[in-house]
Amino acid sequence: MIKLTPVFVLCLVTALGGCATYSREECDSGDLNKIGIKDGEDGRSPDKFTQHVKACKLDRSEASRAAYLAGRAKGLESFCTSARGYREGALGQTYLGTCPASLEAQFQTGYKLGRRMNQAESRQSDIADALRAASTPQEMQRLAAEDAKVKQEILALRTQGDDMVQGSRKKTGKKN
Repeated sequence: MIKLTPVFVLCLVTALGGCATYSREECDSGDLNKIGIKDGEDGRSPDKFTQHVKACKLDRSEASRAAYLAGRAKGLESFCTSARGYREGALGQTYLGTCPASLEAQFQTGYKLGRRMNQAESRQSDIADALRAASTPQEMQRLAAEDAKVKQEILALRTQGDDMVQGSRKKTGKKN
């Protein structure tokens, strides 16, 4: 018997949906510029254009593609920031190289810091598990010292990330 996990159900619903990439209303609007903006804001590949055209039965002309790509470029301006890179990295997301060369460095600066944060948090979780399973006082002491060191690293990384996000907010005038 198939176990219906939330991920399986989500995949099934997506596969069976009429317009798998967007809601029926978004498909019906046919506004490829608007769809492109959303894809850019989410850091999606330009290959999504073909998927949207198929799923939503939209015009696949060069003019439609140009409208989509113009919207995507505009959306990438909000995705390809150091603050967003930090967020994506900290969440453990994979970066697909979607930022244009002019924005790549700032995104990568944040992304690398976020990845370091994600890796440190993962290490801290592993240490906490090992600490609970430790069988000798020496092992517990060693793990406790390592745990304290990693927690300090996380605190320092979080401070750097918070500073980066605050700096980004000041530049753009946005609250989040």
